[in-house]
Amino acid sequence: MRISCLVLCILITYSQAGQTVKLATIPLRNHSDVYDLSRQDITIIDAGKDFAKVLVQDTEIEYLKAAGYSVDIIIDDYQAYKDNIFERGFYHTYDQVYAVLDSFAQDYPDICRLDTLGFSVQGRAIWAMRVTDNPGIEENEPEIRLIGNMHGDEHIGTEVTLYFLRYLLINYASNSQVQDLVNNHEFWIAPTINPDGKVANTRRNINDVDLNRDYGFFWGGWGGSPSPNSQIETKVMIQHLEENDIALEYNYHSVAQYVNYPWDYHQADPADSQFIIDFSTLYAAAANLTVINGYDWYQVTGSLQDYTIGTTGALAWTIETTEPASSSLIDQICYDNRDALLIVCERAGWGIEGVVKDSLTNVPLLARIEFLNPDRICIYSDPQNGDFHKMIEQGTYDVIVFANGYTSKQIDSVVVPATGSIALGDVYLAPDSSVRYAFRVVLCRFRNHDTENNKTRPRFTLGPPDSQSFSLGRNGYVVLDMGAQTPIVDIPGNDFVVYEADDGLTEGYYVYVSNSWQGPWQRCDSAGGTAFFDLAGTGLSEARYVRIIDDADFTTGQYAGFDLNAVQSFSPIGVEEQEIYTGEEQLQIMLAPNPFHQTLGIRLSPLVDKEISLKIYDISGRLVKQWNYPTMKPSNQIVWDGTDHAGHTVPAGLYFVKVSISGQAVTKKVIFVR
Repeated sequence: MRISCLVLCILITYSQAGQTVKLATIPLRNHSDVYDLSRQDITIIDAGKDFAKVLVQDTEIEYLKAAGYSVDIIIDDYQAYKDNIFERGFYHTYDQVYAVLDSFAQDYPDICRLDTLGFSVQGRAIWAMRVTDNPGIEENEPEIRLIGNMHGDEHIGTEVTLYFLRYLLINYASNSQVQDLVNNHEFWIAPTINPDGKVANTRRNINDVDLNRDYGFFWGGWGGSPSPNSQIETKVMIQHLEENDIALEYNYHSVAQYVNYPWDYHQADPADSQFIIDFSTLYAAAANLTVINGYDWYQVTGSLQDYTIGTTGALAWTIETTEPASSSLIDQICYDNRDALLIVCERAGWGIEGVVKDSLTNVPLLARIEFLNPDRICIYSDPQNGDFHKMIEQGTYDVIVFANGYTSKQIDSVVVPATGSIALGDVYLAPDSSVRYAFRVVLCRFRNHDTENNKTRPRFTLGPPDSQSFSLGRNGYVVLDMGAQTPIVDIPGNDFVVYEADDGLTEGYYVYVSNSWQGPWQRCDSAGGTAFFDLAGTGLSEARYVRIIDDADFTTGQYAGFDLNAVQSFSPIGVEEQEIYTGEEQLQIMLAPNPFHQTLGIRLSPLVDKEISLKIYDISGRLVKQWNYPTMKPSNQIVWDGTDHAGHTVPAGLYFVKVSISGQAVTKKVIFVR
């Protein structure tokens, strides 16, 4: 009888230093058994309906057998096997990769530039070749990122990316298809992003961390990763992703023959799934590969493709090919993938495009672009040029452009053609200092207990409160970026509010703040439900990042854990809360319920037989609604139904209730949640 997953996990996590890595097959009764293996941090490299291929050491083999699994050894020394393949086939060494890239940069300076993105643990450079018709200028073009050798012993990724790079460069002068690609796109080609692993010919980096388990979108601590985005190689690639508006990404590996599409961590497909599947089929047909969903193959947490699409909205795939020892077979794989890339890359600019700018200064803006009716994954504009490019299927969409510190703009009924793109042109946003919401998801934690049925997404926490929320899971957490230009500021009174979704339960959580997504984190407070928070006591005058952690009360089901709807900070400019009245008695405003969903009861105490003015303002100081003395006098109370003076329901968010009597006033905050 198989022992529990928890016991197995504990047994195999102690040090295995010095043990030989073996390639083995584990027969499975059914495919669902592969998820148990994944969650025990067994390194799976391939799986089918009734088997899993794994990389294991003697300690792991011993306890897998004790748990009731049969372990059939295929290769007794996997390191020696990979060394032999590398020696027999023609695979570039790390030094040879640099020599090739440097030669290309010198021979084709008009269309390429070699950049060092960063350095590995041991100080080796991580290079990327930028290929475009003006490589020294940031232009309004869709950007494509091609990555190889993330696992240091999977060298075919280096060959595929180098082969495609060479094809673009040497054919640019004579091939119109290549000219169109280079002139109208920006390529980032990084042949090896795990240089220490490449030199050692090992899957993991020099810290023994699997880099494709280290990324912080639904990170789970698998593959030896000690914390989200922990490795320097990971940080290098994340920084590059943040500095460029990547539209399309391919990451090349070598254990099977698949076009692997997101999600890796969860069985629910992304909102763009049908387009992603169709695009996967396009690539697979040209490269002689098979389309597969990452989770359906076997589960992974902390993968690069999940991070890319989950935090930026760029469409990302993992391409799996074989890694032969024959040079001719290597060439054929490179040739097939070149053909596939030529087809898909010319479509990187299809969909919706535009440029976001400040309406007063004409300065480009970093903005989030959302796509509704039907819902699609949001993307971000380029931080330097403000341009955006959303690969999206043919159809009609409502587009919302959002930037903190600006009034959002909605563009309805945008029609996307079957081929090519619809250009929205310059999208101007008007400054509004009161608009300050969570802007980007930085990282989040994967929780096992709700993996099967929790289909909420971290992006549901972004922007103003609405009908969508992200359920953290028991003891789960999320880190949100409030924006470099709009951090939470310590002002008099409360500084920000955390909104809980209305699911009938009030759940608890802890709030931490920092000016770095890596910490150190300062505890702000704990609360249950929608609540206000103050930076006072944290030692920070401002905080860019908010970390919200579920309080671990036992909850299960689809919405397990705290249901986070939105985070909103308050501008130092606008209506301020006032609590002092200098009349004969202290005047108080009772607001109930607060937050409210449908109606708000407003009552004054004590009764006042004077001229009364009751006004409601939004966070920018704009008057929304008001009542005068005759309306208030009979009972000193009134009910607000969440509508403005024209009878329209106001947006969810923070409002101020202000009562004025004989030149004196009392002001209180209230939250409207729809």
